Amino acid sequence: LVADLLVSTSALNATVHVATLYHGLRTDAALPAARVMKRLAAETQEGFGNFRFAMLACVEPGCPFFPSAYHSGPDSLAIGLQGAGIVAEALRTLRGDETSPLDLVQISEVVKTAVIEQAKPVVDRAQEIAPAHGLIFGGIDLSPAPLGEESIVDAMELCGYGSVGTPGTLAVAAAITSALKNTGLPGCGYCGLMLPVLEDAALGRRWEAGYVNAHQLLLYSAVCGTGLDTLPLSGDVSAEEVAHLLLDVATLALRLNKPLSARLFPVPGKRSGDRTSFTSPYLTNTLVG
Repeated sequence: LVADLLVSTSALNATVHVATLYHGLRTDAALPAARVMKRLAAETQEGFGNFRFAMLACVEPGCPFFPSAYHSGPDSLAIGLQGAGIVAEALRTLRGDETSPLDLVQISEVVKTAVIEQAKPVVDRAQEIAPAHGLIFGGIDLSPAPLGEESIVDAMELCGYGSVGTPGTLAVAAAITSALKNTGLPGCGYCGLMLPVLEDAALGRRWEAGYVNAHQLLLYSAVCGTGLDTLPLSGDVSAEEVAHLLLDVATLALRLNKPLSARLFPVPGKRSGDRTSFTSPYLTNTLVG
């Protein structure tokens, strides 16, 4: 039914919970979710239906980022920002003419200050607007969402620890995430790094060059971000293989009690090593993993 709905219209998003704190790991939900991903790959243009479908693990209501966003309780307002540029500008200023790796504590402090400066006026305004419209303000998800060349990977590499995917990446990811978690602003959703391979052009290039793979991105999710997001997979990947990857994400989320999700893109007609050819303005192109 979920696949039928998403194939029939582009107006809907949908998710499947494979792990919750209440129910634990729902192993039997992984394969049906994987089969939805396979159908969307085969039955929507360029497999783009998978942009609107995700597996969720320990994601609470009120996250503002689609497709993970869903609602529960009284009418409310939550906000998400496309903030990769905020982080990059702050770190570019901190870097200056410095040639050595930046201090991790300094990274956190500078990013925190920059995010507060940009996000607090938005929060203040939302707290005024929400009650005037009979809404509860649910908070702001400070995850610095990238898009195309506005890349969170470029921001991370400004820290001086080498290309994303090399040693030091995990430490930088944790430092930036620490900043996002400690602003004092009312938070919701993930509040961590987003590393979407097909939405972040620089990350797509690192993926193509072999610096990162699915398991490395899952490792980074342990200290930062949103799980496995827009990963290009071979079109002939089996539903069982996809399900196993979903279970890895869900198990990590459950063990760490943190929200993670998975948007996986089996690319129709492409095999591992082929280049994608998406035409959507929301996706960049890279090699199939």
